[in-house]
Amino acid sequence: MYWPVARQTLASAAAGELDALRSDETLTPLLDILETSPELGDFGVYGDVFEACLGVEGFTVRPGARPSHGVVGGHFLSSTLAITTYVDASMDDDELSHVLTRITDVHPWEVPVVELSAPLELISRA
Repeated sequence: MYWPVARQTLASAAAGELDALRSDETLTPLLDILETSPELGDFGVYGDVFEACLGVEGFTVRPGARPSHGVVGGHFLSSTLAITTYVDASMDDDELSHVLTRITDVHPWEVPVVELSAPLELISRA
């Protein structure tokens, strides 16, 4: 999923100050969900597993939008994290839908970007 953060948060994280992610008020609701949802990032002896990649997302706000960042007609860049976590491939659709609803409900964008990919097998030594 793609999640906007403050530019200072992105800069601090890029400089190695990873605790800046915990203090970003836009990201905190997602971190709370990741850390309180046992069905996310479950790797047996490790839980709450996720990755965050620093990035920038560009977009143009079209008529009819109610943007949280930018104005209609403008071209904008947003400091963004690409966040990846995992769910068990056997999770039923209702449970997955519930988790996705929790995430999109706290996402600050009008149109959250959440990608799902096909199941894959992870190799573990644990």
